[in-house]
Amino acid sequence: MLRSVIVVCLLLLMPLARAETAVPVRVATTTLQPLVEVVPVSGSVSTARVATLSAEVEGRVSGLPVEEGQRIEKGALLMTLDDELVQRDLDRDRAEVARLGSTLDDAQRRLSEASTLAERRSIAASEVRGLEAAVAQADAALAGARAGLQRREALARRHRLEAPFSGVISRRLTELGEWVEPGTGVLELITLQQLRADLQVPQRFYARAEPGSRVELQFEGHPGEDFVLPVTARIPLSSQQARTFLLRIALPDDIAGLIPGMSVQGELLLDQQQQGVVVFRDALLRQVDGRVAVWRAVNEAGQWRAREQQVRSGLAFDGVVEVREGLEAGELVVVEGNESLREGQLLNLLNHEAD
Repeated sequence: MLRSVIVVCLLLLMPLARAETAVPVRVATTTLQPLVEVVPVSGSVSTARVATLSAEVEGRVSGLPVEEGQRIEKGALLMTLDDELVQRDLDRDRAEVARLGSTLDDAQRRLSEASTLAERRSIAASEVRGLEAAVAQADAALAGARAGLQRREALARRHRLEAPFSGVISRRLTELGEWVEPGTGVLELITLQQLRADLQVPQRFYARAEPGSRVELQFEGHPGEDFVLPVTARIPLSSQQARTFLLRIALPDDIAGLIPGMSVQGELLLDQQQQGVVVFRDALLRQVDGRVAVWRAVNEAGQWRAREQQVRSGLAFDGVVEVREGLEAGELVVVEGNESLREGQLLNLLNHEAD
């Protein structure tokens, strides 16, 4: 009786043993493509135009109509110096020009009258020559006075400091009432146009990081966004302490919120000038003993089976990883659902048609 029961149970369990459940997974095909080495870099945003402005003449600051952080346009008035004495000198010089102008007019009138008399032989030729000399002297005196007036006007203009370009006042280095001298910085002006990223790069990559090389940048104000831009210039001046050199990347104007001094992180993408087998990063499983493996999807007798494959990984870039040993191009590997697979397990390929 017992034997009969056991036989019946085995007969009932046999269909369950044969009905193996296929694990749903997604797969990707390994490919052969150009390899890229990724070098982490960091730096800051800078601007192409930074100017520490100073007065051209000495004087007391009488006007300072700008504040730090204020946006200004080219030609805007930034500072004035007390010019009372210069204005008084201007008044004197203008009066002198007017006086000498009248003197020249009078000399020219007398010469004209003498020339008429000379035609009638009613005046000596020497007297005419004397009047001509007086006109020349008056003309020269007027020209000198006008030159002096123009110089004084130029000096007066230098009591006003105007913006040489549009930008933002980043620092105010003086205050009302202070005495300033030529060459002493009074304001710092920066432009928010023509921004660039200045990145420090280890010097061992200097020869390979050429203008045109790609850099993937991330900014604090744009979380989750990557900006892939070309290297604009390679600055050979290196930091002896850090053993680095400078890479400069011109930033497009449409990246909002950037200001000089903002930190920037990125990855320098260096073309290896060779191809290799690559696989999506999600396909790799790192084991506790340090080994790296993938699950291959292998078609066996019309069924897809999981087969573990040890690999040796290499460069990682753009979401893929180079496989230096263990795989060839064209193989199917599991990229989703591979965390708990077992050797030989039946697979249901969700994104691949069965052969």
